[in-house]
Amino acid sequence: MYIIYWLINESCTKTYVGFSNKLQNRLHKHKNKRVKSTKNFGNFKVYILEEIETLEKSRKREKYWKSAAGRKKLKKYFNTINNLPPSSSG
Repeated sequence: MYIIYWLINESCTKTYVGFSNKLQNRLHKHKNKRVKSTKNFGNFKVYILEEIETLEKSRKREKYWKSAAGRKKLKKYFNTINNLPPSSSG
């Protein structure tokens, strides 16, 4: 089972989407600054987006979440869970 996850840093300025079949190990690497893309994140919150059974499907879904449409959906989701008004930029 693969888990697609979303990280957002404490100041809400940086995000990262990834997937792993060993989520705890992967998050440990993020927290210990062993992932190039997130080593300057500081503290972050973790959101589980999906659980997917195959590697191939996981890669496709990760690619979607990293696309413009996926990012737009994540932004809307983030605003909803944090009770923020929708932004005018979409």
